[in-house]
Amino acid sequence: MGDMDNPQNGLKSCFRRSDCARNQNCGPLSPDWGLSSVQARILEGVAAGFSSGRLSREMYLSSKTIDYHVRVMSEKLQAPNRVALVSRAYALNILITESWPPRVACEAVD
Repeated sequence: MGDMDNPQNGLKSCFRRSDCARNQNCGPLSPDWGLSSVQARILEGVAAGFSSGRLSREMYLSSKTIDYHVRVMSEKLQAPNRVALVSRAYALNILITESWPPRVACEAVD
């Protein structure tokens, strides 16, 4: 089991959890911001400070694939870098503010 699925660090994506943000009162999200389940996991990892290399090892994807998804999400949210991407995701309620490690709101996952 990789660190992303380790219960101690809590980086299980909400699309696999019963206690997701759907049960909380989060604002509605635009359909344009919908993330795939892979992008949701990547965003959670980026928000937790993981590098593309670490995410690629944890998710069994190439680092170029990770970087591609980060770029696509950055373009969707008009964020120039990873820090801005995470900040925008929190501001738009894509990432849950009451959670550490970071979790994506279920409404944000297509």
